[in-house]
Amino acid sequence: MSLMNIGLSGVTASQMGMNVTAQNVANINTPGYSRQQAVFGTVGPKGMGEAGNGVSVNSIRRITDQYQTNQLFRASSMIGSTSTSAQQLQRLENLLSADSMDLDQGFNSFFSAMNGASVSPYGSAHRMQIISEAEALANRFYQLSSSLDGQYSDLNEQRSSAVSQANSLLNNINKLNEEIRKGEANGANTSALQDERDVLITELSEIVEVRVTDAGDGTLDLSLPNGQPLLSGNQVAQFGLQTDPNNPQSKVLSLSFNGQDFPIGSDIGGKLGALDDYEHDVLKPSMEVINDIALEFATAFNDQLAEGFDLEGNAGKPLFTFDPENPAATLSIDPDFRPEDLALSGDGTPGDNGNLLKLIEIQEREFDIGHLGTQTLGGAFSSLVGDVAVKSRQAQSDYQAAGNIYVQATVEKSGTSGVNMDEEAVNLMKYQQAYQANLQVISTANQTFASVMQLFY
Repeated sequence: MSLMNIGLSGVTASQMGMNVTAQNVANINTPGYSRQQAVFGTVGPKGMGEAGNGVSVNSIRRITDQYQTNQLFRASSMIGSTSTSAQQLQRLENLLSADSMDLDQGFNSFFSAMNGASVSPYGSAHRMQIISEAEALANRFYQLSSSLDGQYSDLNEQRSSAVSQANSLLNNINKLNEEIRKGEANGANTSALQDERDVLITELSEIVEVRVTDAGDGTLDLSLPNGQPLLSGNQVAQFGLQTDPNNPQSKVLSLSFNGQDFPIGSDIGGKLGALDDYEHDVLKPSMEVINDIALEFATAFNDQLAEGFDLEGNAGKPLFTFDPENPAATLSIDPDFRPEDLALSGDGTPGDNGNLLKLIEIQEREFDIGHLGTQTLGGAFSSLVGDVAVKSRQAQSDYQAAGNIYVQATVEKSGTSGVNMDEEAVNLMKYQQAYQANLQVISTANQTFASVMQLFY
């Protein structure tokens, strides 16, 4: 090849190098951008006695480390999981800690009214105060139960939103996979498409933990931690939600792939896994504790009333009505119950307070309450609040730790794939000098050719 053509190949290659450098600099602030590098190769000689035939740009390489990228995916999943847990536990802690929801405070007020009646158990004012405090306590149970039910609705809304987002991301990743596969087959530069795909996988990782496998043709296969496929070849999975047969308030996840349905548990990580863990490990047990407290209290109080006598000498009748299947939400006062119906007497004498004292003892009696074991009624609620508070503090700590891991993963990936302005400045100067030098080669070749031509004139 002539000197001029060799110089021209150098100019073209240097121009490509400057273009790649300019692209890197232009995208220094683009989220998820991986810097690119022009890969040069010498064009060898075609015959004996030739030095070579210049230079060519063999490819434009995307600078990335798949291990670091996978670490970022995992860190993103931890962020999605821990942030969701911390948020849900904080909300529950705030709910249980509110004065209007404090059952221990409600019990204290109720039994304080009972103690006030011990000096004159026949007094109408004291009896009315007892019934009033009983209504207030029942209302606390209702408000607390209703608020916990509201959290079930909120969980279902969050699940539905996350499922829709995950399905959309999977479809878009599948489309990018196909574009990258075609581009790779045609020798096109697919760096931008691969960057976009990594950004989408990072977003998907916040919702569910993702395992990534290189298929070898430029595409990536995705699966859940337990191996259930999300994306393989041109087949893409879709998440779904169905009503939980064991709890109509809740929804359960399912995964459909290539005509098959897979059961999904809380081991999928990310936001969806955290929502499932929160429901089964925190919200449901908390609801059971509240219902147990309501059931044990109302049953014990009604049973003790039946042991006494009212102002008319009749055997006591129940003060509270409730549905045993859902006691906290249904606890209320019998609308036909009168103040004189309170069976505070132990022997039928109107001024006797024998049964009243036994009713007061219920406050210090211990009951078997859910997963908390044997507790007093007020103590069980305080233990529940303390248990949730401990879990909330731990969740906040886990979230902070996950944030640090995510920052570290981002920094490590950026150290490999990120754009360094100093490095790009050096590259630009290098390519510019090479460009000018090759122009000088072309100029020299032109002068030499002109000198040769003058010999014939």
